[in-house]
Amino acid sequence: MNTTAAARDVPQVQSVFPTPIDPRLAELWAEFTTNDLLWQSRARAVAVPAAFAVGEPEATVDVLARCGSAAAMLAWIEYREIGAMHTELLATGKPEPSAGGVKLLDVDTQAAARIAMSRAITQRSAESWLADAIVMRDRLVEVGTCLRDGIISPRQFRLIITRVELIEPWSADIDTAIADLLRGRTGTWSNKRLVDMIDRIVFRHDPDAVRRRHENAKESRSVWIAPGADGMATLGATMTAHDAQIALGSVHLLADTVCPNDRRTTSERRCDALFALLTGTTFTCDHTNATTGDSTEPCTATIPEPDALAAWVADRQNTAIAKGRVLVHVIADQSTVDCHNDQPAFMDGHGVISAAHLRDLIDRDDTRIRPLAPTTGTPGSSGAALSLPTHLPSNPYRPSTALDVFVRARDGYCTAPGCDQPASRCDLDHVTEYDHDHPERGGQTTPDGLAAKCRLHHLLKTFGERWVDDQYRSPRGRLISEVITPEGIRCPGPAETNADLFLSLDEIRWHRPGLDTTAPSSRSLDHRPPRDRTKAKHARRRAERQANRAHRLALEWEAAEHDYHRRKTSPRETDGDPPF
Repeated sequence: MNTTAAARDVPQVQSVFPTPIDPRLAELWAEFTTNDLLWQSRARAVAVPAAFAVGEPEATVDVLARCGSAAAMLAWIEYREIGAMHTELLATGKPEPSAGGVKLLDVDTQAAARIAMSRAITQRSAESWLADAIVMRDRLVEVGTCLRDGIISPRQFRLIITRVELIEPWSADIDTAIADLLRGRTGTWSNKRLVDMIDRIVFRHDPDAVRRRHENAKESRSVWIAPGADGMATLGATMTAHDAQIALGSVHLLADTVCPNDRRTTSERRCDALFALLTGTTFTCDHTNATTGDSTEPCTATIPEPDALAAWVADRQNTAIAKGRVLVHVIADQSTVDCHNDQPAFMDGHGVISAAHLRDLIDRDDTRIRPLAPTTGTPGSSGAALSLPTHLPSNPYRPSTALDVFVRARDGYCTAPGCDQPASRCDLDHVTEYDHDHPERGGQTTPDGLAAKCRLHHLLKTFGERWVDDQYRSPRGRLISEVITPEGIRCPGPAETNADLFLSLDEIRWHRPGLDTTAPSSRSLDHRPPRDRTKAKHARRRAERQANRAHRLALEWEAAEHDYHRRKTSPRETDGDPPF
């Protein structure tokens, strides 16, 4: 929802109260009337569609967007009022001892008590709410205005708070940088991408503080257990991200040794495998015949004995490393690896990590460093990058190893809006369907033509009726993606990818190797000839993409023309801050 336009469409409210003469009061009054206009526009936008239940997808998405903007405005009002009450109590109140003189009832406790009693929530919940309001008042002022204007949701705002509330010393530059990115980027922010963006800003702003926090965090690693219902409990551990990924990989490795007829779910097998690894007990296969339900057929699983379990896991990991397989995949700039700067890195399946964390990994004996784009110069020189192949010489449909790694490193996660599945566990999808009969017609294997998609969203695009996605370069050179639902609803893709974290990715050059005519065709390798119905569907999708791009270009041209004439007729006019 365009909150700026909505605020301008609301008529001026005629107040019976005169504007205060005092400059400070007049400023507060102006802010109140402006926010009141914005709130009235949100309330009206929600009230009319909420009176009906149309059920059409377009109407539902529109109502959800309007309700989301109104909910963001309400959350901002609540935070603002709680913060103002806390300020007032700090100025007028005083700490009071309890009746027994045991606990000091400070201003925060008393403020939270007012919130808790008025909303019938616990004192602890009220204290958490108060803490978030204080963060918005004192630290995230500009990000708070993004919440007010509906750019982010209350859930996203609380997520931002969790990433910045412990930073000391605080700098207003962090607040400004986060708000500028939120306002300046089109697209969606999934939880992981939002966290990565904030961590990237924080890590770059104060790498020394990040290094200290990383060391303190390592010293607080622990194992814990939480009792649950029905005789169950949760066993957890806090450790470094790379150790956690290696440990989880060991669990997956043992759990996958069962035969195909094992009756347990994947989660159940992995839980049993974890217990076996921790206790040194036997991990068995719970096999049965999938058709008859009996277990008379011999089990084909090869599971190591308990006394050899640790050696078996270590041997499998060493074999994987020897074959070039990655247990924990981390992407970093060469200058950071060489200790020339403290730019953050990216751990696949985890997110952004600090330079200090990266160097901890580099110091491990089992770490292997491989350049994504080799250079023409000698090792250690700054020679120009080689031009890498985009696909296999014998099969133009299959991406080369270099392009496969590049696309996963660039996307970081599934490119479907809101999806946080790590790119390493995703499929590489040709955004425009590959034409096996005439590859030159479109869908070629190129960096801009490929995108990481998790299995669910890949299947949705392939077999879903009239789901269309697109990926293209903006006028500023950014790679933009979007998904269009069968009803024509446009869902913007990720607002940020790892290309914003590693600017050097754009410097890698690609070439297309010539097709080896003596090798088998790509169709005979992995694919059957597509049926006529599939060809027709692909042709229809290509036509829809062309129509969507033409429509998008027309809208961009119309917006540019409107902005040009507005600035020409009113050269002194400025946009100001939303919603002005």
